[in-house]
Amino acid sequence: MKKKCEMESMHWDNFFAEMHDTLIFQMHRIHSVMFRVANGLIHEASVPVKMEQLPILMCIYNCGSVSQQEVADIVHRDKSSVQRTVVTLEKKGLVSVNQDKADKRKNILRTTDTGTFVAQQIKDIVKKVEEEIFSAFKSEDKLNTINTIKETADKLELLKV
Repeated sequence: MKKKCEMESMHWDNFFAEMHDTLIFQMHRIHSVMFRVANGLIHEASVPVKMEQLPILMCIYNCGSVSQQEVADIVHRDKSSVQRTVVTLEKKGLVSVNQDKADKRKNILRTTDTGTFVAQQIKDIVKKVEEEIFSAFKSEDKLNTINTIKETADKLELLKV
């Protein structure tokens, strides 16, 4: 008689076999590799930000001065998720949070001098991540892959979900 764990493992194997050729499964694989490479390079550079926090910090950096709600809208994350990340970034001294003078319910976010420096480092790291990821590609395959993914993302963003 097979152990319960072995039976569950067989069910997972069947599930993964069925899911292997799906877009979501393949996108997850790409996402996992990119995050692993990026987090490794970020760690090597002693940058105090994880990949999950990066979109929030870079959004604040690029906007200069922005509300938390605007950040949530731009990065397509819920306000509570943005709030948790902002608190973490603020504790690390990378962003400042100030109440809007006109609307006391609004928090206005800006990068600190340290946050600006870190954001500029991140730009360089993103380029290195791309180089690392695409080192496995021929140059024409790289261009085709980026264009295909971009076209796919553009089409998916049009979905009304």
